[in-house]
Amino acid sequence: MKKINIINLGCSKNLVDSEIVKGGLIGNNFQYVDDVEKAETVIINTCGFILSARKESIDTILEIAKMKQENKLEKLIVMGCLSERFEDELRKEIPEVDKYFGANKMSEVIKYLSSNRQKYDPIYSRSLMTKPHYAFLKISEGCSNKCSFCSIPIMRGKQVSRPLDEIIEEANYLVRGKHIKELIVIAQDTTTYGYDLKDNVGLFDVLKELDRISKVKWIRLHYAHPDHFDERIIDLISKAKRIIPYLDIPFQHVNEEILRKMNRQGNRETFTKLIREMRNKIPKLILRTTFMVGFPGETKEQFLELYDFIKEVKFERLGVFKYSEEQDTSAEKYDDNIPEKVKEERYNKVMELQQKISLEFNKKLVGSTQTVLIDEYDKNSKVAYGRTYMDSPEIDNNVIIEKELNEGEFYNIKINDFMEYDLFGEKNSKIK
Repeated sequence: MKKINIINLGCSKNLVDSEIVKGGLIGNNFQYVDDVEKAETVIINTCGFILSARKESIDTILEIAKMKQENKLEKLIVMGCLSERFEDELRKEIPEVDKYFGANKMSEVIKYLSSNRQKYDPIYSRSLMTKPHYAFLKISEGCSNKCSFCSIPIMRGKQVSRPLDEIIEEANYLVRGKHIKELIVIAQDTTTYGYDLKDNVGLFDVLKELDRISKVKWIRLHYAHPDHFDERIIDLISKAKRIIPYLDIPFQHVNEEILRKMNRQGNRETFTKLIREMRNKIPKLILRTTFMVGFPGETKEQFLELYDFIKEVKFERLGVFKYSEEQDTSAEKYDDNIPEKVKEERYNKVMELQQKISLEFNKKLVGSTQTVLIDEYDKNSKVAYGRTYMDSPEIDNNVIIEKELNEGEFYNIKINDFMEYDLFGEKNSKIK
């Protein structure tokens, strides 16, 4: 059995692709190894979204290519968004790579490496690379939005939604077959799910059906574009048994002029109204968002409008990105770029504000008892790390407990201390 290792870079959508490749190869008599040094074949699933992600991907390819040069590796395969966009350049600069594959080419990677070419199923053959108690559920591929700053449609193509029955079949398999306790619904834009289908279904229908799966504990929604948000989802979440009150809605900005240059809708007034309705109807709602600073032409006044909005709304979870000019996007034509120093200053100003907001929010949780899902127990430090419903894996906060607790189990944890982002607690009881 050939030994393979997969290095996954980039987003959760990429991770699902890697899991499909991993499972397909295991089904074709490959052995997966966690240590890249023990692998005979290494697959790098690249990200090409922004400059820093491209740099990380290239550095990783060069690092593994050195192993190939030193005869420590038989084959090196590169797949994903970076090679979708820049295959010719990569092939010329890094010839050590045996084969390049673009995005959405999971079946081609499996066929290329498998001599037996046994059939595989992207649902039932998928081999998870997350913690064994949660999984990402990708409901569509690509994106048909035309945000002026974004290169995703160039790399991933237009949106292709999966049939509803296929999504529910996979969700059932993950929950009943893999014993997954948390499903995280993802797509490039979950709110436009179904726009390209003929059977008149949408994200509302996906969530309604998922909420009927009795054995799943948490269903979490990510990447809900505010321009297409179906307000029926607010009522659905408020009454749902398993869809937790957590919404990830990337607003990107609030100034109307900047939003139009981004080719997005809405403004501060419409966003405030939507958020108010959500918080009024969904008890204990946690809102995660992302904003971009330093978009071409962003004036000091426009930035301060964004800053004041964040200060007013007090998002429980927030990420900030500095604008990065992307080749072949429509924003590339703008010649009023913001100096990097100014971008950095604006980024730091928002992050400092969000730290204060998060600190204030966490302080109010002291003395409360929270349901916590344990992601990891460190035997050396004897510390367990878990998450409340308020936190998505990898990107949000942790609850830290100095006690041995079982990974993948829910516990009642009493919160007794806090920091800007993390909470500290003690075990109260285990939840069956």
